[in-house]
Amino acid sequence: MKTLKILSNQNKLYSETTSEAFYRDEQSDFSIRMVTRGSEEYRLNNKTINVFPGYFLVLNDGTHYQRKIYTDGPSNTFSVQFSKKFLTDYNRSLVCDDATLMDMPFDNPDAAPGFHETLYPFKNDLMFNLLHLKNHFDKKVSNELLINEYLNHSLMLFYQVYHKEVHVNIERLNFVKPSTRKELFKRLNNVKDYMISNSNQAMSIEELSKVACLSECHLYKLFKELYHCSPHQYLLKVRLNRAKSLLNDTHYPINEIVGMIGFENVSSFIRLFKKIFTVTPQNYRAKNVA
Repeated sequence: MKTLKILSNQNKLYSETTSEAFYRDEQSDFSIRMVTRGSEEYRLNNKTINVFPGYFLVLNDGTHYQRKIYTDGPSNTFSVQFSKKFLTDYNRSLVCDDATLMDMPFDNPDAAPGFHETLYPFKNDLMFNLLHLKNHFDKKVSNELLINEYLNHSLMLFYQVYHKEVHVNIERLNFVKPSTRKELFKRLNNVKDYMISNSNQAMSIEELSKVACLSECHLYKLFKELYHCSPHQYLLKVRLNRAKSLLNDTHYPINEIVGMIGFENVSSFIRLFKKIFTVTPQNYRAKNVA
């Protein structure tokens, strides 16, 4: 089932619920894309990114991409697409002084701002804001003033997330040249996206070093510098959070979930889950389903 709402200012809301879909060549405005259940795969810029609950993907204005959904049960996806005019106007309100905005209120630049097309954590205020927006969308609320207020607030919150996840992280990399920091951040970001998108697969530091185009030791050092943990520790966090989503949203037995998230041993999974979340997987599921 697909639902599309186009506002009078050309902002768009789109949701889809399906277990099988393939879209060969799409292009959209700047968009925030999330999954509340299941998963969705994107192919863009010669890389594959899988979006799971707990993350959202950003696509820039004009980006071409493929996307597909092939899941055992229905996947629920939701995207917010901002028109070029809306995005550039919001960006101008941040970078221009009040006098300029008063003298030239409708002067929009030709180019929309660009962002790193990567996975971001879907949590805190942005998550609550977008889920409230989705709830209004699902209920077919027609109040465009209200919907655009949510969209404006979503952009504000995204800019905050972007500052923390991109600008602050780039500055953590201890290199003099800004261009070096930005390039290394991009390569490490590719590794992060690869690990999240393939978290159910076994992977080696050699494999990750090829994704980053960095030596194994160099990757290990820089990854810890940026994310404050080793690649192995990061992968464990991703797998455990994926397990939480599956425990919440599916009825798969725990031994099947263990295989789906990339663990090889049920007892070690249960032990680690309890260590991190202070509750066993069985009790976590019982508490949250209830």
